[in-house]
Amino acid sequence: MNHSALLATAIVGMTVGIPTAAAEAVPPPAATVAAHSVTQAADHVTVRVPRTATYAGGDRFDLYGVADAEVQVFAEADANKHLKKLYWIQFERYWPSKPDLTHDYTKDRPMALWGTTTWLRSGPAAADAATRPGSDREHVAAILKRAGYIIPAEVMNVRMVQLLDDPRGSGRGRDELMLIYSEDLAPTGKTLAQLRNGDKLGAEWTPIGEELVERATKAFSVERK
Repeated sequence: MNHSALLATAIVGMTVGIPTAAAEAVPPPAATVAAHSVTQAADHVTVRVPRTATYAGGDRFDLYGVADAEVQVFAEADANKHLKKLYWIQFERYWPSKPDLTHDYTKDRPMALWGTTTWLRSGPAAADAATRPGSDREHVAAILKRAGYIIPAEVMNVRMVQLLDDPRGSGRGRDELMLIYSEDLAPTGKTLAQLRNGDKLGAEWTPIGEELVERATKAFSVERK
């Protein structure tokens, strides 16, 4: 299953062909949030974000009837709560009742980060892109709204995925840690229309995107015990 980054179907969407199934019973959130860290004891994983980030909230939910998902969200904003940076942490695994489903990130860019293979995808997007009801993106947007944040009209994102049950780095597995780093696009001086060339990103995006990826990989740290 792929995911949508912050209000950004331009980056990724749900895998075609996986219908919404009957909802599963969802336990309470399992992650522990302490200051600027999130620990998922079951997976022996701790994720840290910068001290400049503020915790916005979390949620655990049944994702389309096929996966158990938990999101924890941190943000940076100006004095009027206009969102400048987003740190989205998501733990997700397919329900045992869906034994035939597997994540496949082999089309993404592999990088060695935090001691293991991490799969990256990046790009700009419009904040008003359509949201599939019940999506992880919808849950994150609701967390930000409850916390009073104002989402910028256009954003740029980096999605980074580690498959926790894929020690060989094949890009396929059922249990994942997804990290999404998002920034307001406006400070680049570019608009989405200027960076797009039809359905593809133009050459102007390349240096912006590479710098964004560099910031994204420094924005999180991941420790496995």
